Amino acid sequence: MSTLDYNSAAVKLGVERLKLLGRHSELLMQSYYSAELDELQVGERAINQLVAANILWRPNEESGLKLTDPVREMIVQLISDEERRKVNAEVGGFLANIRVLVGKINAAEEKGNYQESAFVQTKLSQEVDDLNSRIATGIDSLWNRLNSDFAFVSTVQDKIYENEKAHNEVLRWLAGLELINFNELIRFAGSNGSLRHLLVRQLQGQVSVHFSSLREVQKRLNELMARFRQQQSRNLLVRGMLQYFSQKPNFKPSDYAQRSTVVDLVNQAAGLQASVSIALDRHQDKHAMQQLLAQLPARTPSNTDLPSAAQPLAWHDDASIMAKRRALHEDVVSFYLSVLDQQASQSALEYLAAAQLDWDPEIWLYQVIAEYQGLASSEKSAFRLHYDEQEVGWFNQLQVIADVQLQLLSGGVGV
Repeated sequence: MSTLDYNSAAVKLGVERLKLLGRHSELLMQSYYSAELDELQVGERAINQLVAANILWRPNEESGLKLTDPVREMIVQLISDEERRKVNAEVGGFLANIRVLVGKINAAEEKGNYQESAFVQTKLSQEVDDLNSRIATGIDSLWNRLNSDFAFVSTVQDKIYENEKAHNEVLRWLAGLELINFNELIRFAGSNGSLRHLLVRQLQGQVSVHFSSLREVQKRLNELMARFRQQQSRNLLVRGMLQYFSQKPNFKPSDYAQRSTVVDLVNQAAGLQASVSIALDRHQDKHAMQQLLAQLPARTPSNTDLPSAAQPLAWHDDASIMAKRRALHEDVVSFYLSVLDQQASQSALEYLAAAQLDWDPEIWLYQVIAEYQGLASSEKSAFRLHYDEQEVGWFNQLQVIADVQLQLLSGGVGV
């Protein structure tokens, strides 16, 4: 149950003022839209009540009754009147109030007055809520203007002015939020858990959300400004053309493709060089052409010896190829038998050199690997083939097989 005294004078006065606002709501909305109030029709008693409640005020003796600033701001917020909404981006006052309230809380707890401390913490929580409400209201106002593309202004230039004003408002909010030093707030909170939760954990999360929202608004403002500038440049071009046509009504655009001279603004490409050929039908130029041909350098003959006929293809006998394959297979089998006899691992290239075989090392390694992969499962389990790999270079991770080691396992080949 709240400790608020509902029978206090402040609560009764607030209820009375709110009822007064509801009783004269139509009158207040007329005044909001600058309509003149008929004081005789309203009545002197009602006017005195509204003036005493600080709802209406008279700037001078000659002027009529006007809404006070708090009431006008309340109506602006209630109906989301973006054109008249004014958002306070001042964060320095909030920080000053925070310092004062935290000092009061610490002083009350030092004296053991925890009831006073709880009351001041409630006021501190209200200060934090008010700040978040102001920032959220300001961001909401900016988004409402952005989503309507500043529709409440008619010209592109006015849209640019509104964009710049909103951009400056975003900058003020960002500068104000940067004033919040959470290291200072941590020192203020000290070991007080409720203060740390309010000033550090809760406020930091809310400020982070506000920063992200303001950055999104700023990004959208920049996009709209670029669009408005583009529209403005197009409008200037069209207005300039209309003004030129009005000054010269007889102006007719010519066929620019048929013009021999093009203005420098348009003539940005390099000129094309026309193709030429000898006019053999001009007999008067015959002597000049003969002189030009005589001055041309002679073509040097090519000394490349061309073959008189194509070289015949070298066909290899299939029988000789098969014989080489069988010989290679038998040598590899001998290598495997040598490993069985020695009961030790052996290098394929070392065996090739020791046996003085004429096979190419790369072909030899390929056949050793192929022979191992072609073994039956029972025979393959008796051997282990180890690859000796090397990198091609520092900047290439390709691995090249330099040699293979064939090792006989302890179990050997099962019979």
